Amino acid sequence: MIVGKIKYVKIVEKFVDAIVLLLIFSISYWAGEEILGKEIYTLILSSIILSLLSIFITYFSGILLDFYYSIKDIIGNKITLKIENNNKSIIKYMSPFVLGWVLGALIRFNTQFLVNLIDYELYILASILGYIMGKEFNLRLILNSSRNALLSILITIIGDIIVALIIFVTHVANLPIALAITLASGWYSYVGPLVAVTTNPYLGTLAFLINFLREQLTYVLIPVLLKLKFEPRSAIAVGGATAMDTTLPLYVETLGKEYALSAMVSGVILTLVIPIILPLII
Repeated sequence: MIVGKIKYVKIVEKFVDAIVLLLIFSISYWAGEEILGKEIYTLILSSIILSLLSIFITYFSGILLDFYYSIKDIIGNKITLKIENNNKSIIKYMSPFVLGWVLGALIRFNTQFLVNLIDYELYILASILGYIMGKEFNLRLILNSSRNALLSILITIIGDIIVALIIFVTHVANLPIALAITLASGWYSYVGPLVAVTTNPYLGTLAFLINFLREQLTYVLIPVLLKLKFEPRSAIAVGGATAMDTTLPLYVETLGKEYALSAMVSGVILTLVIPIILPLII
C-alpha cells in the first residue's frame, strides 16, 4: 500500500514537472514571437534593465525586512534540500526559457493558439496543484500562509515603489504612470493596454515588457537568489500577481507546499486589488 502511494506521488510530481516545463516554453515562445515581431527594439534594453531592477530591489527589500520574522519558523531540512537542488532548478528552468525565446524569434506561429494553449496548461496545472495542496490543509498552515502572504505583499509594494521612483527620476515617465507600471506587479496583460490607452503606445509597450520580463526572469533568477540568501517571502514578493498562477509552480518546486500556498494567497490578493488601484493612480 505504501509502495503504491509512493509511486502515485512520483507520477503526479513528474506530470506536474512536465506541465511546468511546457508552460515555461509556451510563454517564452510567445514572448520571443511577439516582442521580436514588433518594432520595439529600442525598448528592449530599458525594459530588461528595469525588470531586473524590479526583481533585485524587491528581493533585497525583503532581506532588509528580515527582522520582522525569524528564519527558525522554516523547517530546516527543507532549506537544506532546496538549496542543494537549486543548481538543477536553474538548468531545468533556463533550458525551456531560452529555447522558447529562440524558436519564437525564428518561427512564427498562430498567436491565438499559443494563448489558448497556455490557458489550458494553467488550468491543468492549477487543478493538480490545488488537489495536492488541498491534501495538506490544516489550521496552522492556513494561518502561517496568510501571515507570510501579507508580508510578501508588503515587500512587493515596497520594491514596486522604489522602482517607480527610479523610472520617474530618470524621466522615463511621470510619477503616476511610473507607479502604475510597477505596481502592476507582473500583470503585463492588464497594465500594458491600460497605460497605452491612457498615455501612448510607447509607454504602454514599456509597461507590458517590464512586467512580462519580470515574470519570465523570475523563473531564472529566483533559484539563484534563494541560493545566495534563502528568503521565501522575498521570493514570493518578486512573483507579485503572477504568484497565483504562472510562477506558482516555481514556488512549489523551490519552497515547498507551505510557501506555495502563501504564494497563491499573495497573488490572489494582488490580482483583486490591482484593477482597482491602477486606474485610480493614473
